[in-house]
Amino acid sequence: MDQPEKRYLIFTLAGERFALDLAYVAEVDEPLPAWPIPGAPEYYDGAINFHDNIVAVMNLSAFLGLPQSDRHEKLVVLTARVAALAFLVERVERIIPAEQVIKDEHVQQKSRFGITNLTFNGGSALLLDAQGIVTAASELIQV
Repeated sequence: MDQPEKRYLIFTLAGERFALDLAYVAEVDEPLPAWPIPGAPEYYDGAINFHDNIVAVMNLSAFLGLPQSDRHEKLVVLTARVAALAFLVERVERIIPAEQVIKDEHVQQKSRFGITNLTFNGGSALLLDAQGIVTAASELIQV
């Protein structure tokens, strides 16, 4: 059985490029109206009904401690096997297959959730650890 080709979703936050392994992404959509989550940290924008499932919406810039923007054009919904969580992002640029990555450099200290810097034709992006973000977010909301 063939393994699916590894691909990355490239998007922007605070004017910088980031990436997620596409295997963690269920869907990219327009931001949807969200209901407040009482007692949730400020980086949660609320919860949405996503295909009859309740999904928390996180302002990923706020969670990562990046400068804030009011311009969230896309909602990146994680797969249900990862978490009932969606990230508000500024803009989704494209999807790139792994073979288009020219260089893959381990990140030293740029971001707590950065795995590696992906360099590809047209730029570079910090690959984020989706599982690490989910784990940290769930620990913080339970405090």
